[in-house]
Amino acid sequence: MQRVLSIDGGGIRGVLPATWLMSLEELTGRRTADLFDLVVGTSTGGILALGLTCPQEDGRSASAAQLRRMYTDHGREIFPGFPSGQPALSAQGHPEPKYPSAPLERYLQDMFGLTRLSEALRPAAVVTCDLPTAEPLLFTGGGLDQSELGDAPMTTAALATSSFPSYFAPVPFRDPAGRERSLVDGGVVARDPAFVGLSYAVAGVRRSGAATAVDAAGVAGRTPGHDPQSAEADGDDGVLLVSLGTGTSSGGLSLEPEAAAELVHTQPRLQLLLPALRALYGGPGELMRRQLRIALGGRYVRVQAELPPHVDAALDDARPDNLRGLLDTAEQMVQDGEAELHRLAALLVQPHR
Repeated sequence: MQRVLSIDGGGIRGVLPATWLMSLEELTGRRTADLFDLVVGTSTGGILALGLTCPQEDGRSASAAQLRRMYTDHGREIFPGFPSGQPALSAQGHPEPKYPSAPLERYLQDMFGLTRLSEALRPAAVVTCDLPTAEPLLFTGGGLDQSELGDAPMTTAALATSSFPSYFAPVPFRDPAGRERSLVDGGVVARDPAFVGLSYAVAGVRRSGAATAVDAAGVAGRTPGHDPQSAEADGDDGVLLVSLGTGTSSGGLSLEPEAAAELVHTQPRLQLLLPALRALYGGPGELMRRQLRIALGGRYVRVQAELPPHVDAALDDARPDNLRGLLDTAEQMVQDGEAELHRLAALLVQPHR
């Protein structure tokens, strides 16, 4: 069975999946990278995906507890001065980035150093977007075939996947073909990257042989599976997809449409388009999750929490009171899903056959 972990974008709300993974590691006594065959992420989820698969000085991956400190200890450095008013405009009339990229980049450099994607301990992929062309792109590593972005430094990939337009400046990047790109947050095209993980895993399941794994899909040295449609949730074949969200609204609605509002608040000329933009941002994610439930049944596990009314869902509200509310919500999410968490823990520690 191919075990896939997918982590949504959501800025400071990444503390929710980080907390859930901490509980999973405590239950299993293993690091997340030792439990899953493939990890994918977008934005803050992309940083987590890379952090969970990046080798440390001792050769092991970082723990979820170590990564959660990015939010608890460094959130205010990365998102200083929240809330703020209208953004300053450049000489050309374009909004300036709300935050400097330097604090985030320093933190990422401390985390990843000079490590490249190819050195990841597990296959990993993170979503980004070329802003001028709106082209969705992936950074891939850890045994996955390199994408058109090549074997980039993890620091660059992490910064690109999390540079939400108008919050941080786009990341200039020259790809191996010599093309100059301007990369921004993968949440612009896919805040929930579960389909990325599923497509890699399914391709490997369909093409793998008795002694090989997902190398036909670009992953080398993994345990093979078979037809995912015939596998049960606790069986040894097929794909298990664990998808970690970063919160819904207090009414239980997806926060993906609010990504449009995050963009529009810095560009007043788009205000009239906000209803349409919200529909465009929210529709694909909800449809994809419904189809994943149909396709995978019990082998698709969506972990999500409803944010209480007093918790601000903004990507950048790292104020102490709001962070405490997010941490409380995360801990409640773990308690509410305790039975499922234990089931998954037992399943993930089983050896591949």
